[in-house]
Amino acid sequence: MKKWARYLVAVVFLLLVAGLRVWQGAEEVSFEGGHFTCILDLQGHKAGGMNYSVGFNYEMLRHFALAQHCGMEVILAEPEDSISDYLSIDTVDIVVRPWKDGHSPLPSRVLADSSTWVSRDKSVQRAVNRWLANFEHAPEYQDIRERFTPSYEPLKRAASGNSYKYAGPYDALVKKYAAAIGWDWRMLEAVIWQESKFRIEARSPKGAVELMQMMPSTARRYGVDDMLDPEENIRAGADYLRKLGQMFAGRAATQNDLSRFTLAAYNAGEGRVLDCIRFGESLGMPNSTWADIEEIIPWMQLAEPDSITRHGVFKGRETIAYIHRIDTLYRAFCVIAP
Repeated sequence: MKKWARYLVAVVFLLLVAGLRVWQGAEEVSFEGGHFTCILDLQGHKAGGMNYSVGFNYEMLRHFALAQHCGMEVILAEPEDSISDYLSIDTVDIVVRPWKDGHSPLPSRVLADSSTWVSRDKSVQRAVNRWLANFEHAPEYQDIRERFTPSYEPLKRAASGNSYKYAGPYDALVKKYAAAIGWDWRMLEAVIWQESKFRIEARSPKGAVELMQMMPSTARRYGVDDMLDPEENIRAGADYLRKLGQMFAGRAATQNDLSRFTLAAYNAGEGRVLDCIRFGESLGMPNSTWADIEEIIPWMQLAEPDSITRHGVFKGRETIAYIHRIDTLYRAFCVIAP
């Protein structure tokens, strides 16, 4: 009986291990260099009630990478390229795109946003399909799907007077990094909505990128390796806001004014705000409140580059509107997430 009991224990253990591997979607594949390369071809895609398809798939890919014990490189597709172009590149392992028939060697699974992960490598396609089929039953998947489905629209939500489970898809990260710099997380949430509407794929005509619309050179200076990674981008943006706040800490009359100086510098550059302060000082004008700066800005339209106004003319209307917009959004988020 003892002998059979030992065999039984061994069999049960193996079954449990096998079951765990199935739950994790454990058909692992070896990617060259210890990471896979994925092209996200979803710009403008919106289907299945999913409003943030790019962000949704990025988080799914991150979980897939963890299950495969490897890293990942995710690249946004260029509008002029086709899926056949990407699948012909040896270094591309997976293409994520809106679902269509006939683009993969094996049938590919369709996700909640009507997107699909396609690979020219049959072993990769099998691993992807199996992992997705199992991960869709995991609690993490339900959380991801819930967070990326709402349209969010803070002003419309606030008008209803209701509070919501999620103020945005990245609430946990926003709270973490807002706390690190001593900000109300809802103010940081307002900045992110204003900058990108919570879309990691957001790009400005001037080249600013991702959730917090930082210029790539600034993002790299603050340690961002993956421009699409929401955590890297929010952390770097928060660090940059902290640095700007320190720069104006001795110049602002109140904490509210300091927040506005900081946000104005984030929008227009710290040099423009410093120009306004120095110009006000040179004319004997008050310059320690945001209301003071709003009085100074019209004078900056006549400024010439010199030792006081080093950056020359500053129209400033956009920055004044930006501060007003952030204030409005912050109040809305306070209703949504009291």
